Amino acid sequence: MFIQITGLDGSGTSSIGEALVSKSPNAVLLKTPSKEYEGRNTIDTVVRQDSKVANMLYYLSSTVYISDYIKNHYDLNTTDVYVVRYLIDTVVSNRVSGIPIDLDYNIYGNILLVPDLTLFVYTDEDVRQSRITNRGKSELDRVLDDKSKRQRFLEEFKRLLEIKKTILVDNSKTNIDDTIEKTYAKILEYKNGNN
Repeated sequence: MFIQITGLDGSGTSSIGEALVSKSPNAVLLKTPSKEYEGRNTIDTVVRQDSKVANMLYYLSSTVYISDYIKNHYDLNTTDVYVVRYLIDTVVSNRVSGIPIDLDYNIYGNILLVPDLTLFVYTDEDVRQSRITNRGKSELDRVLDDKSKRQRFLEEFKRLLEIKKTILVDNSKTNIDDTIEKTYAKILEYKNGNN
C-alpha cells in the first residue's frame, strides 16, 4: 500500500511516519525531496528568489523520482510505503505562491503513483510554532507565519484531499504513542475495508 503523509510543516509528519513504520511489518519510510536531491536550502532561498517556477520544478522532479523509485524497488502488495511530502504538497505550496499547478499524476507521460491513502497531520498552531521554532524555521515556515497564507494552504489541502481516502491525524498531544495507536488502527481498518 502507498500512503502519503502530509500537513503543514511542523505538524509532525516525519515523526508520525517514523513511528508508523516502526509498528508496521514490511514498511518503509521515504521523503521528498530524497537524499539524492541535496541543496534544498539553496533551492528554497537563492533559486526561489529569481524563479518560483524553477523552485517548483525541483520539488516536482523529486516527486517524479520517488514515484519511479517506489515502482522500481517495492511491491506495494507486500510492502507499505509511507512517503512524507508528495505531489499534493508541491501543488498546494506552489498554488499558494501563485503558480497555477494542478494535482495531475500524469507528468509528461510519466504516470505517478496515486496514493492509496493519505494521512493529513494537523496540530494546534501554538504547538506547531513551538516545534518549528525549536528546530529552526525554514523559508516555508516563515511563509506559514502569515495567518492568511497558512489559511490558504489549509483551504488548498481541503480542496484536494479525497475524504474517503484520507485519515485526519491530530498530533497536538505531547505523547505521540496514543496518536500512533489510533492512526495505525485506522490504517488497518482502511486496508481491511478495501481488500
